[in-house]
Amino acid sequence: MMSEPKRLHPISAVLNFAKGLKEAILPIVAIFFFNGNGGDGFLAWLPLILSGAFLLIILLAGFLKWLRFSYWIDEGELRIEHGLLFRKKRYIPLERIQSLDFSEGILHRPFQLVKVSIETAASSGLEAEAVLTAIKRVDAKELEKTIYEGKSEQSSFENDAEMPEENDRSLVYQMSTKDIILMAVTSGGAGVVISGVAVFLSQFTEFLPIEAIYEEVVDWLQFGIFIVGILAAFVLVIAYGVAVILTVLRFGNFSVFHDGDDLVITRGLLEKKQVTIPLNRIQGIRIDENLIRQPLGYATVSIISAGGSIKGGDEQQFKVLPFIKRKQIETVLTGILPQYALDVSPERPPKRSKLRYVIRCLWLPLLVSIAVSVFFWPLGLLSLLIIPALIGLGLLNYRDAGWNIREKQLMLSNRFITKQTYFVKKHRIQSCGYSMSIPEQRSRLSSIEVMVKTGAGKTRARCLYLDENDTKTIMKWFQT
Repeated sequence: MMSEPKRLHPISAVLNFAKGLKEAILPIVAIFFFNGNGGDGFLAWLPLILSGAFLLIILLAGFLKWLRFSYWIDEGELRIEHGLLFRKKRYIPLERIQSLDFSEGILHRPFQLVKVSIETAASSGLEAEAVLTAIKRVDAKELEKTIYEGKSEQSSFENDAEMPEENDRSLVYQMSTKDIILMAVTSGGAGVVISGVAVFLSQFTEFLPIEAIYEEVVDWLQFGIFIVGILAAFVLVIAYGVAVILTVLRFGNFSVFHDGDDLVITRGLLEKKQVTIPLNRIQGIRIDENLIRQPLGYATVSIISAGGSIKGGDEQQFKVLPFIKRKQIETVLTGILPQYALDVSPERPPKRSKLRYVIRCLWLPLLVSIAVSVFFWPLGLLSLLIIPALIGLGLLNYRDAGWNIREKQLMLSNRFITKQTYFVKKHRIQSCGYSMSIPEQRSRLSSIEVMVKTGAGKTRARCLYLDENDTKTIMKWFQT
């Protein structure tokens, strides 16, 4: 099996330039703003000349990277050669390739192109094993077909056994626009938007008219709390609106397919993405319920996978069911992961651990509130109003903690702000341990913790302040 060496689409040179420009934007801005008062004559033009030279170098580097990048399949391997100054060669055996992830950005879609991320079992760092930044969609499909054929031949299976036929795909889950909007409203995305704007503005505080803004704010405050409240509500509504738009663009057309031995997730309106998760690499299931969604009966389900890189953001978190009714989770997952039993009744921590859950939430904010009350007396006493809410959160943490063992499966549930429930098979657990502080020993309490492999390392599941005999039961189950 051999194919002719191919180059990426020329748009890759533009993408390389954009990437280089993004990485060099701070030095260019620094040259412009910090050397802008260099003097007359040549010195006055120096920042512009240096910035132009920077851009020219980045543009030329992007073009040469595209020119020197080639890929082909030969002798059962995907071979890639690239490198600007040093020629680099990477050969990936086809049987080691776990999945091909496709994505289409704004520059890809007009030319019918896709970005292909190649994942192997070794793709556990920040990047995928290899990335083809832009190739034609038909070439990507042909590459996928060739790789599956090569894997089939080397595995001594029938050629058609693992062929990715479109007809083999079955739709498992699909989000409606209403679900996406509800997800955005209940995700706290407005806070993220406001924080992002604040961080962005903080980079330019030196150039902002802080004194003028301060005087304007003081003038506004003179109108009273009512006006300020309306202004704050207006900002919050705008932030929520932006968060909803971003979420709809990001999760539009979100669908999950069962395709042979893989799960395939597709999503995105502005930028289309397709992520493939091999079922045999799934290490466990995590269900998240935040303080807003839990009372409404909604949750987020994530797949813990041992494959994949973490670069690229949320698509590597494998949120297979981003927003779903809690009572529908078992029905949806049973079709693809029947080995997991989600309908289990958790064993709760003993009542004597309730106070520890409250103290865990309370002690640090209480110390801060006392300090604020002392230094800002008497208005600082208002900070103590948060104490009842933290006591309630502690009691909620106690109520939502739990564990369960069903044959070869362990369930652990824990909460600080968001309730997280893990379902893990025994043979997928990397390590299991428990801890007891001196006060816990006196109360015969201990905390259990298990580690599960992920693409980026490990994830931790735990349950706090269990009865000592319960942790011994879990440890004995793990060791036998």
